[in-house]
Amino acid sequence: MSDAGNNDYSIRYVGRTLVFRTASFSADTASVLHTGIYNREFASVLASMAVAGLVYTLLVVNCGRSLVAYAAFILLLVGGFVVFREFIFRARYLEAIFDKDREAVIIAVGGLKKKTKDRIPLNYLTGVMLEKKKTEIENPDGVKFVEKISLQHGMVIPGFGEERISYLLKLNLSDGSDRLIYVAGEMKDAMDAHEAIKGFLGL
Repeated sequence: MSDAGNNDYSIRYVGRTLVFRTASFSADTASVLHTGIYNREFASVLASMAVAGLVYTLLVVNCGRSLVAYAAFILLLVGGFVVFREFIFRARYLEAIFDKDREAVIIAVGGLKKKTKDRIPLNYLTGVMLEKKKTEIENPDGVKFVEKISLQHGMVIPGFGEERISYLLKLNLSDGSDRLIYVAGEMKDAMDAHEAIKGFLGL
């Protein structure tokens, strides 16, 4: 068994099997404004604040303001963030298992539970393709407004409001369709994954 990986994906070899795993596998066109503000961390903060605020209010109504109410609020805020971030709003991942013994590639998507999406015979694969995609800003006025507010509060969102270039790694099938398995922000990451999978399959 051997491993190779970076922050975007990992590649693991087990005998005659290559396991490719990544949390970056969606190429859906999303609003730059939306993705710059709303993320798993922000959602976790909002959810934990809601739970902590509700419990704090109940304690104050029934017992009055006390150190217990304040302590409960802080503990639920901090603990709730960790729970929501790790278990409720956790990152989803895609796993593509290239198995030469079973002569198939199995593509599964997981979060709290892993679910198989595709099982494709290896002889249906005709190639591994890289595609460049550019995501343009759809709401420049909204982006400028958010940047202005962020600067007023001393916060800077790295890369926010910038056009994005992504590199899509796809599996080509004999029926003319393809399967997207990886979306990279850097060409080198896409190239490395492309060469590893292509070399393993001998394509």
